[in-house]
Amino acid sequence: MKLNRQKILSFFKKSQNRATVILQDKTKASATIKDALGKAVSNKGELEGVWSKLVLLFAVSKDYVNGDYTEIPKRSIIAILGGLIYFLSPIDVIPDFIPVLGLIDDVFVLNLVYKQVVKDLEKYKIWKDQQDGRIINIDAPSK
Repeated sequence: MKLNRQKILSFFKKSQNRATVILQDKTKASATIKDALGKAVSNKGELEGVWSKLVLLFAVSKDYVNGDYTEIPKRSIIAILGGLIYFLSPIDVIPDFIPVLGLIDDVFVLNLVYKQVVKDLEKYKIWKDQQDGRIINIDAPSK
């Protein structure tokens, strides 16, 4: 089966436009992330090849929406949320209700998003590790 790359990118662009609007409402953005996470968990077996990338995309988007991490460029967070919106949509280039094939275009978009924002994600991982380090070192003597 050959993917129609242009059609997928067109749908993804629409998802990014929706992401721009949704990001203006913290409640809607959080709900979108939560819904996409639920769908991901339900399809974890089929997403095994991109699972670690997906977890990172969820984490950075959640931390951004909560205001915990804002050092990511707006265009990157829009791309990430746009990818999650595309993933969440049951009606896209290959409808999700088609067994086995339904998530192929979703995985394509998620990989595309990941590649677009990989440098921002590396910075996020460093920040996240530092946050985790502070929690782990809570009993360290203060200076």
